[in-house]
Amino acid sequence: MGRIRAVAGVVVAVGVLGLAGCGASGKGHESSGAAKQDSGETAAQPQAPAVGKPAGTAGQGNSAGATGSQGGDDPTITRAIVKTGSLTVEGDDVSAMRQKAVTAVAGLNGQVASEDTGSDPDGNITQSNLVLKIPTKSFETAIQQLSELGKRLQIHQDSEDVTEQVVDVASRIQSQRASLERMRVLMTKANTIGDIVSVESELTRREADLEALLAKQKNLALQTDLATLTLTLTEKGKPAVKTEPKKATGFLAGLKGGWHAFTAVFSALATALGALLPFLILLAIIVLPLWRFRHKLRRQPAGQQSPASQ
Repeated sequence: MGRIRAVAGVVVAVGVLGLAGCGASGKGHESSGAAKQDSGETAAQPQAPAVGKPAGTAGQGNSAGATGSQGGDDPTITRAIVKTGSLTVEGDDVSAMRQKAVTAVAGLNGQVASEDTGSDPDGNITQSNLVLKIPTKSFETAIQQLSELGKRLQIHQDSEDVTEQVVDVASRIQSQRASLERMRVLMTKANTIGDIVSVESELTRREADLEALLAKQKNLALQTDLATLTLTLTEKGKPAVKTEPKKATGFLAGLKGGWHAFTAVFSALATALGALLPFLILLAIIVLPLWRFRHKLRRQPAGQQSPASQ
């Protein structure tokens, strides 16, 4: 009996130790699971601002990718704005104002696109019209500096958002280039003359479309990069007068003028004919039956005398 009790005691002790080990192992797993969960939450915390980002910011990020910044991590986008404006300034010395204006524009990396300057019989400049091309980012600064040349009489500004056009043209250019690559692959696989001619014709057409899109993209870039400002400098006390452009001369100018005169005369004749047509129709309806009836009366006596003479 004593041995049996001893063996039973040993078994009970081993069972207790086993249960304790399982409990410790379970606690260890729970601790490691909790640690993993904590680490997962800690790793996910830096991404929380991206999930909670405003919808407008996310939309800007998509637009930035569409504009050609593919592969960029910058979520912002620069809007494509075309700015135009006009400014009228008067002062005592128009010549000095003009020189200061040209200097100020050159300091802003701008340029004078066109100029129309008028003077009095003595040769003194009385008015100057300048069309200025100024970097868009310096447009407001240019207006402020040019307004300080004298007394500002008139100012007008206009802005047009062409971001959608820029994105659309960039996307179409990318698609057109991919299409050209596919056509070049087909060109290498063409065997018959008919296939070669057909592929070459389509390839030429698509290349022309791509060149047109590239030209449009360049034009949009110029419009968005450089704002247009029309500056009118006038002498103090005299109203600003818009000078008319000089009339062109030469053979082509004469041909163009003659064509305009011909079309004007033809248009006038067509208008007059259209105005008289209803009256002519009415006159024909009235006069034609009368003319036929009169002609019939003249021939009737001769017809009556012929039986008597017989």
